[in-house]
Amino acid sequence: MMQRLRLPLIAFLVSNLSIASASAADRDLPGATAESVVALAKKLSPEVAAAVLDADSAAQRVGAAGVQPDPVVTLQAWDVNSRGVGQRWIGAQQTFRLWGKTDLERGVAEADADAAWHRSHAIEIDLIARVKTAFAQYNAAQRAVALSKSLKQRVDQLLELLRLRYGASSVEQEDVIKAELEAANAAADVARREGEAKSAAARLNALIGRDARSPLGAPKGFPSLKTKLTLAGVQDLARASNPQLAATHAQVRSATTAKKLTDLNYYPDITAGANFVQRQTGENSGMFMLGFTVPLQYEAKDAEQRAASASVGAAQARNEALRIRLDGEVAEAWFRLEAVRKAIRIFEQRQLPPAKLSIETARSGFDAGTTSLAALLDSERRLRAIELELLGLKIEEQSRYADLERLAGGSL
Repeated sequence: MMQRLRLPLIAFLVSNLSIASASAADRDLPGATAESVVALAKKLSPEVAAAVLDADSAAQRVGAAGVQPDPVVTLQAWDVNSRGVGQRWIGAQQTFRLWGKTDLERGVAEADADAAWHRSHAIEIDLIARVKTAFAQYNAAQRAVALSKSLKQRVDQLLELLRLRYGASSVEQEDVIKAELEAANAAADVARREGEAKSAAARLNALIGRDARSPLGAPKGFPSLKTKLTLAGVQDLARASNPQLAATHAQVRSATTAKKLTDLNYYPDITAGANFVQRQTGENSGMFMLGFTVPLQYEAKDAEQRAASASVGAAQARNEALRIRLDGEVAEAWFRLEAVRKAIRIFEQRQLPPAKLSIETARSGFDAGTTSLAALLDSERRLRAIELELLGLKIEEQSRYADLERLAGGSL
């Protein structure tokens, strides 16, 4: 008797353990929240990795800029004839770039490194916005599958009811045929929605940096968004934090510093050296030398200055053009977001409740024999169409909000 009781108990524990392990594995999968896929994209995306390496390369070049040239060691032989070498000269020379030239070179490299870092940050911010939009599409696709399956289940139940009533009541064969066609359409819609969900999952995996067929967790819903946003506030945040605008600021600084460096090309560089003279006969001695460059190529230096001035003007113009465009893009995204939110409120408050009430009324009427099958099916289709339209609006809301965050340079 105890043996018979022990076996079902063991089976029950094993099944519970398997369910618990499966649920734990599902919790470990990315895809349940937008934060989980964003965090994984930062780690796995080769696009972000390449941008970070480019920024690191520019940062390393700062260490190679603004240093004096390497010294030159010389070995010379004098009075060389059939009797040998009369004198040996061992010396060293060093060129010094004065007047702050090395500091300006380092300043140019630092500005270029800052611009590269901001560009890499812009790539990461852009990726995050695309990942959030893809997650919204994935979440909506999963929700659309659930809606289609729910409609299919109701239609299948209705078809089964009509088949039971056919021949025993007033149900006509035409109603059964209509229900069979509707059930077939519902099954086809489920298959199509499941394909769209797989496509959305593959797109999200590709953005993250995973294989397109990698499993994703069940989404928990759309992430919550801030509702109290002002256009002026987002524009101010974009001007202060947008990484692309920050990169153009750094480019202006680089061009301005390079212009100062060309101004110093009219100043000479100094070369100092010393030699130890070793003689076969007589005393050893030494010699010293001091030289400087003579900047005679004024036409070339004037051309360098004009080119540097043009580069400064171009960098400033690009910075101003980007600032103006950024203000416009923020305003465009903000107005679109406001319009979408108004549409969502209209759907949720004025379309969804009447559609649900219409279905309840149609079902009660159909059970009582006062509502036709066509009216019941129309009400079911109408509700599903409104729910799918609402899902599309919520995807657009998430996408517009992600655009605003991308333009603002981070979370709002």
